[in-house]
Amino acid sequence: MSKQRISFYLKYLVFTLVFFAFCAFQSSFWPFVIDSLPSPQLWLLFIIFISLKWSNTNNIFYIYFLGFCMTQFSYVSLKTIWMSLLAVTLFVWIFKNRIHSTSLFFFSVLVGSASLLYSVVYIATSNWLELNPTPIYFLHRLLEIGCNFLFSIPVFKFLSFIDERFQTTETWNINSAEQQREVEP
Repeated sequence: MSKQRISFYLKYLVFTLVFFAFCAFQSSFWPFVIDSLPSPQLWLLFIIFISLKWSNTNNIFYIYFLGFCMTQFSYVSLKTIWMSLLAVTLFVWIFKNRIHSTSLFFFSVLVGSASLLYSVVYIATSNWLELNPTPIYFLHRLLEIGCNFLFSIPVFKFLSFIDERFQTTETWNINSAEQQREVEP
């Protein structure tokens, strides 16, 4: 096996372990430390980061795998989580292709808007597919979105640090060869 292939597998392993740590933090640690404030959805920030930074062919299958793993940390049904993650991934993909930015501000704004979309799609999908749908809890959802926005800065820095350790040829922006193909008819 080549060194690049080992780095590729190691990157997925490390990021999966980080995802598990984020899920554990949200579901186990946060409720015991700060009970009155809803926990930030660190796993959703992770999904948004993966959708932005990694190529589309790899990330959709990985995100579905992470959605399956997410069911072990939550009472969310698999069909509801997959529908919601598909909507968030498509939303991020649309903005990723329209706005080519690597700034932290862009990531934070995208996290806030994608968190709102996730909440809306999750509630709608739950009401449509489940016998016992999730309640709306407007203030709780709004506080979650605010916490996601605040936590997006350190999470972005942390995940960027890890992603740089496994640097590949894929970048957030379109490289020059792809830009030339888009310009030429």
